[in-house]
Amino acid sequence: NILETAEETVAKPTKRDQIVAAACDLFLEQGYEITSMDAIAAEAKVSKRTVYSHFQSKQFLFSEIMGEMCERFGDGTPAELGPSPSPREVLLQAAKFMLVRITEPGIQSLMRTIIKESTQFPEIGQRFWEIGPGHMWVRITEYLREQHRLGVLNVPDPELSSAQFQGL
Repeated sequence: NILETAEETVAKPTKRDQIVAAACDLFLEQGYEITSMDAIAAEAKVSKRTVYSHFQSKQFLFSEIMGEMCERFGDGTPAELGPSPSPREVLLQAAKFMLVRITEPGIQSLMRTIIKESTQFPEIGQRFWEIGPGHMWVRITEYLREQHRLGVLNVPDPELSSAQFQGL
């Protein structure tokens, strides 16, 4: 039946998906240096040639995977740090969000890997910062600046206050 075949095709991961999943697991478990393209191929149950047909190098594969993971880390940030009955509620919402994110085991593995490999791949560390913690820092800074402007809070240095808030 053509419909059943089409459904199987949709549900079945592509070779590229298999490679990405295997590489992701290995990079997070072992790091960049120890993980080999041979190990990725074995874990993905494809040939090494197939891995190279999808990704030109280990460095390219690592960059792609970490970039995608950074994007996912940035997903789900609180929609608005805006008007609310009180700044306490807004800041409590932001703090809870950050705490939940950084205590997720997958996020912890991602952060460890990015920190470990950031000397060799500084663009990955920068991307992670911009999408995740840096994005939240900007949003909190803007919120504090606006609350200061409105006279609701006394925050003469919103950049420093935002950094301190996140550091807590």
